[in-house]
Amino acid sequence: MEKIYKVIIPPSAKESLKEIVDYIKLDSPSAAKSVRIKLLELAKSLSVSPERFSKEVFLKSLNGNYRSVVLWHYKIVYKVQENEVLILRFIHTSRDPEEIKKLDSL
Repeated sequence: MEKIYKVIIPPSAKESLKEIVDYIKLDSPSAAKSVRIKLLELAKSLSVSPERFSKEVFLKSLNGNYRSVVLWHYKIVYKVQENEVLILRFIHTSRDPEEIKKLDSL
């Protein structure tokens, strides 16, 4: 039987998703809704086999199991813990990688 992890999306991660959706909404409300739905579906799918995606290269110097997955131009950065998957941020892939390195304070 496959282990099921609890997926946690804290307020800071929800806010990062809201920023993405609000930006897309300026051009296309329907696209914004679709992006939001798909990114949340992908995040929630991490409850099963969260290690199927690669380690996050910009957080490799940290202790912990930091990983990420990209959908379109959006990266979900997360940490796999004993029984949980903590979503750290939703980030546009064109953003400065230093933004990801700032996540080490979480």
